[in-house]
Amino acid sequence: MESFAVFLSSTVVAALVAALVSLRTNERKILIENVTQERAKWRNAMRDLSDSLIKATRTKDFQSAGLCCAQLALNVSPFDAEDRALIQAAELLATVEDKDAQVKEFTERMALLLKHDWERAKREARPWFFRGEEPRRAPYSEFKCVDASSLSASKPQTRSLALCWYFVALSFSAGIIFFLAVCLTEPFQDLVKVFNDPHTDKPIGAWLQFVFWSVICGSMWSAAYLWFKGSEKRFLEIWFAK
Repeated sequence: MESFAVFLSSTVVAALVAALVSLRTNERKILIENVTQERAKWRNAMRDLSDSLIKATRTKDFQSAGLCCAQLALNVSPFDAEDRALIQAAELLATVEDKDAQVKEFTERMALLLKHDWERAKREARPWFFRGEEPRRAPYSEFKCVDASSLSASKPQTRSLALCWYFVALSFSAGIIFFLAVCLTEPFQDLVKVFNDPHTDKPIGAWLQFVFWSVICGSMWSAAYLWFKGSEKRFLEIWFAK
């Protein structure tokens, strides 16, 4: 009877941990399916809308161009200054004389919008401890002032620094995993044997401590493993991009 109670307690703890992991996994899945995928559909729709608007402007189909501008206004934020400027740039396509310059401005503004949304989608798809700060949307005025030559010259240095950073993160997370594997394996094996021994009395406080430290060490292992895999992915991406 006592051994059955021990077995039942271990089963309940395992079931609770599995339920928490399953809940978090399902939440992530719902977020990716219902938010990230919808963002991808919105970006594709905005690209198609931009293409239709430019074609309508080139062919002087002002009715279709007006409809595209209206659709554009419904798909961006009316409270954002950059979005309002994007709508204004789209409306000017039908009236300005230098259409090539206006098309260039409109496409650049649209590219900045799509780039910002893509960075937001990538951030939301990452685990919470890899997300970092909210991506900043570069204003069009700032984009126009960027010196392309200095930007391209700074890329190798930035990549090298990022490569070093992810290598350090990779090594540090691997060290944590090694420490947990080597130093905690035997003590936890002994604890499991003790807590599964029906001839040894365990007070409720000991069970609570056992569960607490199991969750803490398991969380540390999971976080270190995810950190290791994320750093490995980014390190290899930058390495092969060089």
